[in-house]
Order: sequence, then structure tokens, then C-alpha cells
Amino acid sequence: MHVYSFYKFIKLHDLSILRDSIYNSLDKLNVRGTILISHEGINANISQENNILDNALNSISSFIDINNVFINKNKSDGIAFEKLKVKIKDEIIKFNTPIDSKCFNKIEMVEPDLWDKLLDEDIQLIDMRNDFEYSLGTFKNAINLKLINFTDLKMRSSTLNKLDKNKKTAIFCTGGIRCEKAGRYLSSLGFNSVYQLKGGIVNYLNNNKNKWSGNCFVFDDRILIKN
Repeated sequence: MHVYSFYKFIKLHDLSILRDSIYNSLDKLNVRGTILISHEGINANISQENNILDNALNSISSFIDINNVFINKNKSDGIAFEKLKVKIKDEIIKFNTPIDSKCFNKIEMVEPDLWDKLLDEDIQLIDMRNDFEYSLGTFKNAINLKLINFTDLKMRSSTLNKLDKNKKTAIFCTGGIRCEKAGRYLSSLGFNSVYQLKGGIVNYLNNNKNKWSGNCFVFDDRILIKN
């Protein structure tokens, strides 16, 4: 069994129809997982056998353009979710504050093999996950913003403003989606060089484990990805 995780920021319309179409097509395949859709895009975590999940992607792509989307693929001892849920949300990752989309182009994605090289440079490294996730595992010298929820990031502006905004700033999270908004938020605060770990920790642990210490919490029945 496997878990496929992906997200895409894309303008979506007719959400109720879209929700029902995705649910019905994936339910026929006995795919389980959680899919969030909103006017800003899609955030999906689904589980089944590889070939079934590939068929599920084809089904989803008939409703939403997910071409060129990066997909985290991880092995699982069984189906990692109890049921299939397709939900309509205000945001696919809750932040409660609109962020200028122009900031998106200022963030540079870094592949796992180049991430280690970046960490060897003189950078400031920020863990964009919550305090509990940080306590389970992180990268050496990562700054812990001690978030309870991701929306707390906006209340850490005083801490962030004390950092050097002209210095290379590397950010990471579990699968990448929180960093999409966190990176834009940092850009809006004036950070000039923001680098994001592509595919997050999950992708890093699939390709490289040199600089990670501890475990990674994931939001399905696996609970942890162990290093």
C-alpha cells in the first residue's frame, strides 16, 4: 500500500459539483483519504495500492489540472485512512489572512540533494511546523517558532522581524504546503532570499537522510515517519 500526497494552488469554481465528482470517482476505486478543495486549490492525501492511486490521479485530473504537480509517494503497511473524505474549505491550508500572490514567485524551491548543501551555508533555518512536531525531529539549528497552530505564524512577526531579512532564509514543513504560505508571508515582511524544501520533510526522507534528526509526524494513520 502507498500514500500519495499533493497540493496545488489553482483557481477552482463550482466546488459542490467538484466535490461530488471527485468523491464518486475515488469511492468507486475504494480509495481512502482526505481531499480538501477551495477556491484557492486542492490539498490531497490518499491511500491504496499504487496502480489504484495512479488511476485516482487520472480521475482527479479530469476535473482539476494537476499536470506538473509534485506528488509525495510513501509506502504504508496498510491503507492509511479509515474512509474517504472530500471537503470544501475556505483555504486548503488555513492561514486566515490573504497573501499577495506576487510573493509566490520570490520563493525558490530546493531539491533534497541540494538542500544539504544549502544547510552547510551561512543561512537562517526556520521550521514552519508546530512545537509538537518540532519536538519529534528537525534539522540542526532550525529555529522553533513554537507555533500551536499554523495560523499563529502571524503572531510571530516580532520574532521574524529580528532576523536578518537580507540573509538566505531556508524554510521547511512536512509536505510543503505550509511553506507555500509561510514563504509568501516572509516575503511580505521583506525577506529577500527565501528557499523552500521541495516536497517537505517527507520528500527529503524519501531521498536523503543525512541531516535529519528524529522522526516526522504525518497526518494519517501512520502517525510517524521514522528516520
